[in-house]
Amino acid sequence: MKLQCQVEVVNRLHSNLNIRSSGKYLKSTLALGKEPKRETDYFIIHFSSVNKAGTKYSVKRIKQVFAKCLNEGKTTLRFEEPPHDLCIKSEAIQLKCFMRLLKSCITGDTKNLQIAPLTSLSVTHKDNAPTKLVIRDRSEFPVKGLPRTLESLYINGLNLCNFRRDILLLKQLTVLDLSNNAIEKLPPEFGRMPSLCELYLSNNQIGVKGEVDWRWLLGPQITKVLKLLDISGNKLGHLPKSMWKLQKLVTLKLDNNMLDKLPTTIGRMSSLRYLTMSQNELTSLPCSLLQCRLEYIDLSENKFDTTETPMQLVKHSPWEFYIGSLVDIASKVVLKQKFFYAPNIIPRTLVEFLDNANMCVCGSPVVNNSFYMNKEFQLKDYFRVVVFNSNRKSTVTVQCYFCSPKCFNR
Repeated sequence: MKLQCQVEVVNRLHSNLNIRSSGKYLKSTLALGKEPKRETDYFIIHFSSVNKAGTKYSVKRIKQVFAKCLNEGKTTLRFEEPPHDLCIKSEAIQLKCFMRLLKSCITGDTKNLQIAPLTSLSVTHKDNAPTKLVIRDRSEFPVKGLPRTLESLYINGLNLCNFRRDILLLKQLTVLDLSNNAIEKLPPEFGRMPSLCELYLSNNQIGVKGEVDWRWLLGPQITKVLKLLDISGNKLGHLPKSMWKLQKLVTLKLDNNMLDKLPTTIGRMSSLRYLTMSQNELTSLPCSLLQCRLEYIDLSENKFDTTETPMQLVKHSPWEFYIGSLVDIASKVVLKQKFFYAPNIIPRTLVEFLDNANMCVCGSPVVNNSFYMNKEFQLKDYFRVVVFNSNRKSTVTVQCYFCSPKCFNR
């Protein structure tokens, strides 16, 4: 059996000499085999990118096995001779299969096992597990399932209606392209993808039913790693306000949908640099967008109204308008200082209240969303590249909120 994994080799003699380990895991292959002349002698050969000839370890020389983190895809094999520790990281299911086979070799329970002799074990180019897979026809799907070592997966133009759940097992996946299909929803578990950096979902049917379950986009892992999101051409009518939690997002593509407004919290996406939203029904932009340091924005083919709409008369006192309740004051402090909050720390209603907070034209948080006014802004004064229709002015209507009388009067 061969296991595709990452391995760090720790020489215990170096530790005795106060020589630190490099701490680097190398892309490796562990092959389990037996001696041709001695059927009861089993060996592990460690091949890596810097050791293509391989290092042979006798199973009888295993001193200790550390399997406490096996469910997380981690284990360590300690050998008496040579005095090496093999720190292994791999996909959990494959690692468990390898460890079960190794246990049988250690205990001698190998009656029904088929283990190849060492003379047939080698690592060639064909043996290397694939990291990229492109599928353009349904017949091209692997019979044994998607390889767990995939880092890039492209499934385009197959008219798939359902999301393939075996994608959830690809823990090393960094690029996923499912564009030009007919997918209507993604499972909430998709938000636990630990390595996904680029997600292409253009020209699907995510918004065709009106109500969209966005839990897949706001999972605990994906919000920390996702850098590119393309959801163009999905008939989306709205975006969730909590989308700002994609704190690593650099590129967002929203073209060819039915959006009539953007979330007022979009300005809290501090990493956003490229935003395209052509061919929508936008009539104004939230003022928080002006706080984003965008390098490129595409607003072509929308319905922006360039007439300034005066603000309605305020029927509340300045105290209620600018300061508010004690909850409002505390919320502003939490948002301004960027304190971490979650439903397991504060009540869920407060979490939703904080997630829905707007931003003032100055960038300060505004929790009172009842009062705003529309003003015209020249976006070229804020962003490096702004794309408009060739026959219209480069000004757009911006929905402005205010945190103080000073901001309101300027």
